[in-house]
Amino acid sequence: MYRIVPIGDVHIGTAACDEKLLRQVVARIEADPMCYWIGMGDYCEFVNIHDKRFDPGVLAKWIGVADLVDLAEAQRDHFLSIVKPIAGKCLGLVAGNHEGTILRKFERDIYREIVVTIKGWGGFPNDHDLAFGVYGWLQLCFCFGPDKHAGSTVIKGNVHHGFTGGRLGGAKALNMERWLWTHDADFVLFGHSHNADTYRRAVEYVDRYGHIRTQERLGGYCGTFMRTVNDGGPSTYTEWAGYLPQPIGGIELELRPGLQKGQQMVKMTL
Repeated sequence: MYRIVPIGDVHIGTAACDEKLLRQVVARIEADPMCYWIGMGDYCEFVNIHDKRFDPGVLAKWIGVADLVDLAEAQRDHFLSIVKPIAGKCLGLVAGNHEGTILRKFERDIYREIVVTIKGWGGFPNDHDLAFGVYGWLQLCFCFGPDKHAGSTVIKGNVHHGFTGGRLGGAKALNMERWLWTHDADFVLFGHSHNADTYRRAVEYVDRYGHIRTQERLGGYCGTFMRTVNDGGPSTYTEWAGYLPQPIGGIELELRPGLQKGQQMVKMTL
């Protein structure tokens, strides 16, 4: 059995980021030889001092005055230092809206800097592409037998940083259902909205022998490492905006590619 852990909406650099939990997740991925990860975007805040959103009161305690010269670099390096032990187990990296905003407003491709560093540390070939951008597909091919001639299974994943807002689950559930019914993927991963939820749906088809079958598709919102309330510290934008409390942490995928067609090869757990 293989495991995949999505890591996204970390928001390194804000005081509300639960870095302790992130380090625990990284340690578990590192210790499990069958466990891999996908980066889901918004790895850091990336709100520098020239951004109108900048608020020094909500910065993480480890950020010093010298870091303000290039705050994005300080946050980038802090995030990379945490995930460095699992760089070689990365299946791909999604760009989030925080990476997109700093590129659009300040022409700083911090996302590409993260991708290049993790690719180098992970020892990937030069032609190996870890960058999904905001959205992409992941095809995982599993070959059986020592000579790879005993059959194979391909599990298809569709990943997106996410685009759904709202305090309640209605819009999130509806958008996930639409995506599952319009994208031929075994699993779909969304980030952005900070909730951690899973969905199990199916589509019907007729096989080559005329039998009616159903194909199962799983969807998951990948959660966050950012607390809604900054306990004991200045209020963050989530408090100002009246966001509802969200559980911290995310979801995991279990892949069992050796099962027969029609059996549940992919499971999602909270």
